[in-house]
Amino acid sequence: MRHVMKPFASLFVESLEVSFAAHTVIALRMARFATAHEDSGSETRLMIAEKFDAAAEAAFATAQSLMTGQPGLAPARAMAVYKKRVRQNLDRLSQT
Repeated sequence: MRHVMKPFASLFVESLEVSFAAHTVIALRMARFATAHEDSGSETRLMIAEKFDAAAEAAFATAQSLMTGQPGLAPARAMAVYKKRVRQNLDRLSQT
């Protein structure tokens, strides 16, 4: 039973990490918007486009897992997409 729970526990911890990083991204974006940062408009457009792109990429990763007979990998692969995207945003927004 313990080996069955390991992937779920790992995914749970990973989702918490992504959640905290996403909240930081949101705070950085809100700070830009509140201070009327020069690229606020482009940041808004980028934010919306990234949401659609990430959702499509996660859906593709999930479908790929299902079609290759690896349904158990679907949640981790979808999470990996969001983790990568949030990390990229955090890195980008932290530098400027």
